[in-house]
Amino acid sequence: MGALCILLFAMPAHGQGLWLTEHFANQCDYELALSSWSMAPADQQASFDGRLLRARILIQLDLGANAVSELSTLRAEAPEKRIAEILLALGLAQSSARVFQAAEATLRAAREKGADRELVDAAIAEVWLSSGRKIEAEALLRQVLRRAPDLAGPMINLAMIRAVEGNVTEAAALIRMAWQLGYRNPKELRKAPEFERVRALGLLNDLITEPLGRCHIF
Repeated sequence: MGALCILLFAMPAHGQGLWLTEHFANQCDYELALSSWSMAPADQQASFDGRLLRARILIQLDLGANAVSELSTLRAEAPEKRIAEILLALGLAQSSARVFQAAEATLRAAREKGADRELVDAAIAEVWLSSGRKIEAEALLRQVLRRAPDLAGPMINLAMIRAVEGNVTEAAALIRMAWQLGYRNPKELRKAPEFERVRALGLLNDLITEPLGRCHIF
């Protein structure tokens, strides 16, 4: 899936029942986060923030269609000041569901509503990469990194491009840069097919054996 939504988990959930869900999500353990969410008090699950939290976790689990359904409902309920936030999440969910044309349109709408330009462009580059528009995606990723060199998501996506091309040394270097910027997901590094050749050369051994992740997801 690439580094879909390696963005800041910008909005904390409210209430005692959801802090553990966020804790697991921020350690990259999305299955456990979803299980924790299901055990939270019903009123917190039903809250706007609680439902948005669940949708974000579903995106990370590549359950984009489920997230699209929830976020479409939240979009209809959202106050104007939160529309950009919901549209950004919805665009990411649509990309996860492989509805690429709709995803790009939604992300551009999020930018028009005030969503951060760099986050939107990074997400659009992810859409292009997932839909096979590699050359355009790489150009946009590089633009984003020139403007915001501290974003881990574009860095890890660029690493995936290099790895698939066979440039494993550069891919490993980019992965390590992304790691320093906050993308610390050992589980994903262990299983991502794009990084198979990098792993085979032992260039990620110290990272993939880390016991805990630190994802800070959107």
